[in-house]
Amino acid sequence: MHCIAFLFLFPVITAAQNTYLTDVEDFLVDMLLISDKYVSPAAQAAVYQSTGSWYSSAKSLELYQVDVSLHVNALPVSDAQKSFVVNDSDFTRLDIRDAQTAEVPTALGGETSVFYDFILGEDDYELQTFEGANQQVFYYPYLQGSIGLWGQTELTLQYVPEVKIDASGYQTFGGAIKHNISQYWLGGNADSQALQVAVQVAYSLFDSKIFFDGFEITATDPDQAALAVINSLTVDANAVTGQLIASKRVDRFEFVGALAVSANQFTYTMGGEGDFLLGLLNEAFKALEDTSSMMRGNIGVNYHFDNWYVASNITIGKFLNTNFSIHYKL
Repeated sequence: MHCIAFLFLFPVITAAQNTYLTDVEDFLVDMLLISDKYVSPAAQAAVYQSTGSWYSSAKSLELYQVDVSLHVNALPVSDAQKSFVVNDSDFTRLDIRDAQTAEVPTALGGETSVFYDFILGEDDYELQTFEGANQQVFYYPYLQGSIGLWGQTELTLQYVPEVKIDASGYQTFGGAIKHNISQYWLGGNADSQALQVAVQVAYSLFDSKIFFDGFEITATDPDQAALAVINSLTVDANAVTGQLIASKRVDRFEFVGALAVSANQFTYTMGGEGDFLLGLLNEAFKALEDTSSMMRGNIGVNYHFDNWYVASNITIGKFLNTNFSIHYKL
């Protein structure tokens, strides 16, 4: 990690003293340690919101039949996702002010009064630890459309330009293919209330931007300008999700359940002022951009009337994401 930081720092500060280089290198390594725990809950929340409701039923649409729907996601943030603990012994360059350990916010948390002190070269600096979006629930509306294809296969598309809600913004794009597999044992004349089973593969790109009150990385000398002011975190979550879906119709009600597994790739970008240090931080963030997997369950119920139906879906796992939607079949 130290070598990686040195390689991208060297071209831009070749004239600096070796001590300063080492100090900045150690500072960035410490910032990566904090940032990993800070951004992870927001990245996981992005996956839950972008993959929670690619389907409403295991039963596929008829050939060329179209289903258009308006969805609203509601993702409450639990206390466990709002903070994490840091220890002085974790750091090389940073020192927690007036404490050996502290509880600090994640990107989904709130405000804090915890400061870090550190030295770069011969100058003393301070940094208030990152603050979060300070929202209890993240809401996200979007439109979705599906069309029935051959062989009880269904194509679903989702695209939403940036939506602003409170202090956060969201944008998504993606598509999914669902195939009904219960046709192979139910036959072509199955009862409309028979248990239906389907498999689905979906790809989604979910761009979430979380804003918070700006904080400064600044020298303790008031005559020196701040190194940076940071006020936002952008998380781009690329997710490929596979789902096994089952549903059963009982009169006007339809009960739905699914088991989902996602492979996720995250990209993180901090925004604000101070191109030099922000550039170094965002370059260092590339070390956090790995691929992870996530498993969760989904349960839901639909209510049908004429060509309309309303659907609800709850994703159960590390987060509890709720999706409500209203559908119209053409």
